[in-house]
Amino acid sequence: MEESNSVSKIDESDTIEQDKVLLNRSWSFWENYETKTKGSQSYVIEEIYTFDNLISFWQFWNKYPGNDTKKIFYDGEYIKYFFKNKYRISAINLFEKGIRPEWEDEKNKGGNTLTLEYGTKEYEEKFFSFITEKWLKLMLYLIGETIPFNKYINGIRFVDKSKLGKFTTFRFEIWVNSSMTEKEIEKLKEHLYPEFQCKATVKRMQITK
Repeated sequence: MEESNSVSKIDESDTIEQDKVLLNRSWSFWENYETKTKGSQSYVIEEIYTFDNLISFWQFWNKYPGNDTKKIFYDGEYIKYFFKNKYRISAINLFEKGIRPEWEDEKNKGGNTLTLEYGTKEYEEKFFSFITEKWLKLMLYLIGETIPFNKYINGIRFVDKSKLGKFTTFRFEIWVNSSMTEKEIEKLKEHLYPEFQCKATVKRMQITK
């Protein structure tokens, strides 16, 4: 697997007017890694790419292996491991630049997570195509600021919760800050359900010491 952050930046010779592709906010992609050794399990999170316009987004996404779910996540048969430390990529994160996809980040504390969950018991090509398509759509809605109450959303996550030989489960997490009311969260949930059609739950972010 090539390094994810090897994607080139916008060429200054691009003829598209930059003000037409600039986004309202800058965004960062992060990856969550996990690895198991004898008697222990470790977790790492790394920022891999930052962008502030649609050209840079597409330059990254078109080259990123994760644009095909099966290339980095559990595909119903195999779990993928990367790098010399044999990390499993357990999540892709897209968050506003400067906010880490961790509950401990000050801008996430006291907020809520709206979770959209998908699963299948058998390998189905159409399932993986469906989940990849929905994730791309959610990302574009987010960076394009077209989701209701978008100003409260700090970021989104695509998490692989699958277990080898048992089940294939993925979930999208929408992390909203503490300014968003429960009524607004319910409205967001109602808005997303018809298009994303999945089990949706809400969880408050709490830091356990």
